Amino acid sequence: MNLNIQSQVRAATGVAIAASLVSTAALAQERLVHGAVGFGVSSGPTFPGSDERESNLIPILDLEIGRYGFLNQRGLGLKTTRTLPAGDLQFGVGIGYDFAERIAADDPRLSGFPDIEASPIATVFVEYETGPLAYGIEVQHGLSDEGHDGTKATLFGTYSAQVNSRVRFSATPYLVWADDDWMASYFSVTPVQSAASGLATFDASSGFAKGGVTLTGSYALRPRTLLFTSLDVSTLIGDAKDSSVSFDDTQTSLTAGVLFQF
Repeated sequence: MNLNIQSQVRAATGVAIAASLVSTAALAQERLVHGAVGFGVSSGPTFPGSDERESNLIPILDLEIGRYGFLNQRGLGLKTTRTLPAGDLQFGVGIGYDFAERIAADDPRLSGFPDIEASPIATVFVEYETGPLAYGIEVQHGLSDEGHDGTKATLFGTYSAQVNSRVRFSATPYLVWADDDWMASYFSVTPVQSAASGLATFDASSGFAKGGVTLTGSYALRPRTLLFTSLDVSTLIGDAKDSSVSFDDTQTSLTAGVLFQF
């Protein structure tokens, strides 16, 4: 199962889309849990650098739990908000799951490569929102040897606009940096792997791995029912682009679905 679109910031999927579309501040604050749930269908690369695609049905959760808790694309965690003269500063931590994976059996060109499976991750984030603009950084670290045990950091900025009473739009450019371990997991090719696959050996090191933009739109079908679609277009850069296991530098993901606020 590949949920590559979950790596998109503030629009991503599985659960990431809700963060850029839904504001729960006006909902019933006296409830212990409030927010949005839903589902969608995503289509994207089978793995980072893949030139093949697959589609999946994905769940969406964007829940506020009490004053500090949350359950969303970052997993289960705690956050707090500080109101500053020009906007709101939010920061927090979460433990979640990275569904992006690379399974050798999915592509005969990966013969001899180990599987990179979906695995738990820890996330630390800081966001600053002022008017229609928001920007910040999200750092994720793998917690299991079955997946990647590396670290990646995503810098992002979001512009959101309420077009009319029903239509909302957001654009989120972003840039991803990854450390040696994360880059090696996805883009290094050892001599043994080269002999088994026929791909050239490659030693990927830390650096910027990807840059892109996510465009998200929603339509309020009813006061608390939203239809949404999200398009993410990115390009691999640096060692991620130069690696022999990168078969397509341009990565495009599309997600559409429905959200129910409560």
